Amino acid sequence: MSIWSRVLVGLIFLMSLVFLYFAAKTLAAHRNWQLAVQSYDLPLEKAEKDRTLLEEGDPNATPPVPSITDLEVKLHDLMTGRGKVWRGCGVKKIDEGTLELTIEVPFPEPNQIQDKMVLYLFEEGEPGNFIGEYKVVGIAEKMVSLLPTTLPATKKLRDQLVQRIKATRPPWSIYETLPTDRHDVFRGYNEAQLSQMMPGVPPDALQEYLRDGSDKQPNDAPERIVNGKYERQLRDYVVYYHEYNRQIASLRDQIAAAKTDEAIAKKLQADAEKAVASRADLIDKTLKPELAEVQGELAVITAHRDALKDKLEGKKDENGNVVEKGVNEQIADTRTENKRLLARWTALQLAAAKRLNELIERDTAGATSYTGE
Repeated sequence: MSIWSRVLVGLIFLMSLVFLYFAAKTLAAHRNWQLAVQSYDLPLEKAEKDRTLLEEGDPNATPPVPSITDLEVKLHDLMTGRGKVWRGCGVKKIDEGTLELTIEVPFPEPNQIQDKMVLYLFEEGEPGNFIGEYKVVGIAEKMVSLLPTTLPATKKLRDQLVQRIKATRPPWSIYETLPTDRHDVFRGYNEAQLSQMMPGVPPDALQEYLRDGSDKQPNDAPERIVNGKYERQLRDYVVYYHEYNRQIASLRDQIAAAKTDEAIAKKLQADAEKAVASRADLIDKTLKPELAEVQGELAVITAHRDALKDKLEGKKDENGNVVEKGVNEQIADTRTENKRLLARWTALQLAAAKRLNELIERDTAGATSYTGE
């Protein structure tokens, strides 16, 4: 065998090793791809189920999963009842005195906002807080000037609103009308989901949303039952908002009236306390000395009265025996003596008169005898 034959055989052997290596790599790659394909079966199956769920929905899920068609219908209904919406708006300026806002409305152009329109402001994203009801007072290209239709009741609330607006980071959405309350918006959610969606809602109101569309119960009000199902009362958010502000204004007036009444009561109390102090000073400086003087005079009069009483009634010892006759008893004795003397005097007068009559009769009789002789 020639040298070239040996070189050719060596080269063929080397190329066989190379082809053997690449064949082994190809088999390994093929095996890996087969394993990879098998691992994609479950994700593909899940993706297919998700696609079917999105297309057809699942009304039996909790909450129910609407189909794309249902969502399109609901979106149409929502857009039909909500009016115009301007998104991506940003606050450029706020007047802290009047709370006037200057807001940039980036699109559309023109923005179709008209003077004196009443608009409703919301934060975009979660939780999408309601900012308030505002009235258009100026329009300049993309800039719109808005004034709140109702001012905060107190300076503290006003300052809180200013700080809240200044601290706002996400853009705002401007609505032509407030969202309309609907039965189908919150149906199908459990209590935890509703609590997360509506933080701060009282438990009794949350139960209304939770039970909306469920079977009636014996204690349900008849007007809330429709075709055997409980339906909560829909809320007009514009009416609720204005009623809320009316109540705030009424409470503010009541607080102001109460403060006025309190000021009047405090003034009357101060005047009464001043009058009491004046009366107390008069009593201490004038009436009490006069009272002491009168009490002294009363003591003298009482002592004189007691002395006169003793003189009139007499003095008695501890046993009740009279030790000194009083004037009354002396008067009684004098009257008795006077009666006795009067009786004696009367008797003497009668005796004297009788004696005088006898003397007169005797003299008269003697004179007659003398004349007859």
